[in-house]
Amino acid sequence: MRRWRGFFAMAIGIVSITLAGCSISNDSKAPTPPPDSPSAAPTPTPSESMAESSGKTPDNPAEMTAAPADVKWEMGQSQLLPGDRSFLLTHDFRVGLHDDFYRVIVEFDGEGEPGWRSAWVDKAYEIGRGDELPIPPGHVLDINITGTTMPIFEGQPEIYYNGPADKRIDDHVIAWFDAAFEGQTHLAISSDIERPYRIFTLESPTRVVIDLQR
Repeated sequence: MRRWRGFFAMAIGIVSITLAGCSISNDSKAPTPPPDSPSAAPTPTPSESMAESSGKTPDNPAEMTAAPADVKWEMGQSQLLPGDRSFLLTHDFRVGLHDDFYRVIVEFDGEGEPGWRSAWVDKAYEIGRGDELPIPPGHVLDINITGTTMPIFEGQPEIYYNGPADKRIDDHVIAWFDAAFEGQTHLAISSDIERPYRIFTLESPTRVVIDLQR
């Protein structure tokens, strides 16, 4: 049993009482808008070392998809508003190493269009808790993906990403998946230098893609 499964059981019980008899079907994967929550979803357990990476371009065709032609490289802040009534649940978090760029992908389950806010910062902090993330400071691309939800309803913990929090792409770039909290999903990418980056979405399934130039 995973270390935070007890949290989900307690959260589900509280939500069930509050909804006074309403139920969520286990057959439906589409997340339901959650009530306000006082704390962030548990952070996935870090791997024993930050050495996990494919070290090469992955075979999954989704990882090879080219960025849309109108998506530009940038260095400053980036922002896109989410679609109306987007309640997306993080299902997967993975990385890829390409010839010209590093790639980080966050895949979602459910309906809606995600948005984001991103910027280069010196340090990144846990969403909802405020503790500094255990990644190298100095040059960190901090990203909040909006239009998302916490896994607090029945069936959602089984869908929610529960893999390693850290993904080392190579000796220069490490990606970190933090947690979901109050409609946002937080991740951070630590780099040896501030690199031009681009963020865009892909469909079927819904994904937010972050590329950093090599």
